[in-house]
Amino acid sequence: MLRLPLLLCALSVLGSDPKKIGFATLAGFDFKEGMTLPKEVNDLDQKSVTISGFMQREVAGSDPVNQFLLVNEGCGCNGTPKMNEIVFCTLPTGVKMDLKPGVVSVTGTLYVGEEKEDGVVVMLYQMDADSVQ
Repeated sequence: MLRLPLLLCALSVLGSDPKKIGFATLAGFDFKEGMTLPKEVNDLDQKSVTISGFMQREVAGSDPVNQFLLVNEGCGCNGTPKMNEIVFCTLPTGVKMDLKPGVVSVTGTLYVGEEKEDGVVVMLYQMDADSVQ
């Protein structure tokens, strides 16, 4: 008898729509390296989400990209965004696209946590992007 409620619970999670989140949540705190992130941010780890922002190249060029930065739309594309105002997005293997102008919505699986290179935090948010609109 326990199997049916568990199956229904699993199906409701699998069939759920992505959670729409914003940079108000992702960037709504002063990030300091090594800090414990706010609960509402940690709770987004490995969740399907939709986030809006500006697409920016990670590497200079004009060719279609497989990876890009999604930057807080509140930054207005001016200045250097803070660590918690950037989501590093990766498209599925073999998929490339041109950067889209203006604000876009990216849907995919979000990963939350410090990523370090040579002992320095280089990213806080990563996303396996499924769609960009």
